[in-house]
Amino acid sequence: MHRELLIKAFQKAEEEIQTDKVLPRAKLLSDFILEDSKEPYGEKILGIKFKAVKDGAKKTIRLKKHAEEALSHYLDYEDYPSFLKANSVDKPDDKGRVEIFWNKNKIILIVSLVIITSIIIYNSLNRQRWMIWQEDHYIEVKLDLEKYNVNQLKVYKEERVEFFKKINPDCSYKFFNDDGSVIIWYGKNIKKELEYFTALGLHPETGVTLKPITNYMINKHICDN
Repeated sequence: MHRELLIKAFQKAEEEIQTDKVLPRAKLLSDFILEDSKEPYGEKILGIKFKAVKDGAKKTIRLKKHAEEALSHYLDYEDYPSFLKANSVDKPDDKGRVEIFWNKNKIILIVSLVIITSIIIYNSLNRQRWMIWQEDHYIEVKLDLEKYNVNQLKVYKEERVEFFKKINPDCSYKFFNDDGSVIIWYGKNIKKELEYFTALGLHPETGVTLKPITNYMINKHICDN
C-alpha cells in the first residue's frame, strides 16, 4: 500500500503547487513529513520511490514508519491504518499480501505448524535408540510408552549394553587389574542394599554415581559374608 500512498500524496501535492514536476512535489512532501513527525525524510528518496512507482517497477516500495504516518496525515487521515482501510486495493504490496494471507489462514497455519512439529518430534524420538535396565543388565528396546515407563527408558549406549552388568562377587573375585586400577564399582539400590557393577556409571535405579571398590569394602562387605 505504500505505492498507493505515494501516488495519492504526489497527486495532492500537484494540486497544491500546480506543477507535475517530481522534485518540487517531493520537496513539499519532505517538508511536511519533517514538520509532522519531527523526523527527516529526504525529497530525493521520495522522488526516486515515486518515479519507480510511475515507471511500473515491480520491486517492493517501502517507506519508513514515520513517513507513512506523516503522508497519511497529509492526506487527511488519522493514521496509516485509517488510510489502508479507506483505500484497500485489489493488489496490495508484499506486506499487505502477507497480512491478508495470515488473517485468512491463521488457524489453519497454526494447526499445521503444531502437526508438523509433532511429526518431527515423533520421528526424532523413533530414530533414537533406547534401552532399559532388566534385572542385571541393559537391553535395547523400541520406544513404547504404553509398555515402558518414561523413567525406565534411557538413551541407548552400546558400551552400557555390552559392558555394564550387575554381579554378585565373592572373595575370590578379581577386583583390580594388574596395574591396580579397579574392575568393580558399587552403590546402594533404593532399598539401601549394596550392589556391584562391572563398569563405572550411574546406579540404574537411583541414578547416583557408583564408587570404585576398595580393599576396605571388599573385606567388610564381601569377604566377611
